[in-house]
Amino acid sequence: MKRAVLSVCLLVLCAASVHAQHLYAYRDSVKDGYNFMLYEPSRSDSTLHKELPLILFLHGKSLSGTDLNQVLRYGTIDAVERGLPLEAVVIAPQTEVVGWKADRLKRVVDFVTDKYFVDTNRFYVIGMSMGGWGTLKMVHQYPDKIAAALAMCGGYEESTLDGLSEVPLWIIHGFRDTVTRVSYSADLVKKLYDSGRGERLIFDQPACGHSELARVFYLPELYDWLFEHNLQDKLRPVNLGYTITEKKMNAAYSRLDPDKALSLTPKRPPYIPSRRKELEQPLPEIKSWKDLPSLVDFNWEKGPRPAYGSLGWILR
Repeated sequence: MKRAVLSVCLLVLCAASVHAQHLYAYRDSVKDGYNFMLYEPSRSDSTLHKELPLILFLHGKSLSGTDLNQVLRYGTIDAVERGLPLEAVVIAPQTEVVGWKADRLKRVVDFVTDKYFVDTNRFYVIGMSMGGWGTLKMVHQYPDKIAAALAMCGGYEESTLDGLSEVPLWIIHGFRDTVTRVSYSADLVKKLYDSGRGERLIFDQPACGHSELARVFYLPELYDWLFEHNLQDKLRPVNLGYTITEKKMNAAYSRLDPDKALSLTPKRPPYIPSRRKELEQPLPEIKSWKDLPSLVDFNWEKGPRPAYGSLGWILR
């Protein structure tokens, strides 16, 4: 009997000293906002009230609807469940229609910042496809709230560039994307640089199509890059010390917890572009900005090789 009581006490003590990570589903909790999933990492008693970074993850069109579990199919929370170590609170909202509204997202963020111990100086927005468009909307409308942002394979539809130059911004768009034309990103980047607003911008174009870019959410380097930025940074410079390579993309899942990745990795196609006859054609002459996105010669033994210099390097 005494041994049983002792065991119960030990379990209670362990539960009190280490608080397990939690995943919460919030439905109809934010008026004129969105339903959302929220991830909170495990905390010890010493870190129970520690302010953590806050990440807003915006999904693409395929996850829209009313089944909130859909937002767990890919992205930051899925990466955590696959073993990515992440000391941050993550919001994964779901839009029931096509497109994101920045004001509705802001209401969700305000709800979370009031309820959880998060550092509002370390608030980050990331998204791909439709979520990439939503990310740029948030940056445009709330540049004074966002410490850094990542927009992948999206675009920009606002009439002005206001706000975009104020936030360290990483835009990634695979030049083989046949779903969202790379020109949507490239044209925006050109406008920013032509107007002298590109000092906080990184633009990369890996050799991949549309859906493969989701692998970036599973790379620790993405979150390291985000956390290098803080609203209190003097002049808010962009950190250029991180790159996304084909090797890292190929290993995006296997670099996570081996036990979790073992059964998951075979379900994902390898990050190797399909052989296409047009790759064997002579590279076109550069006549305008829009010619640049496709000017990469892929060497199947050595990986992607810039044919006329790396566009990402040029734009940095």
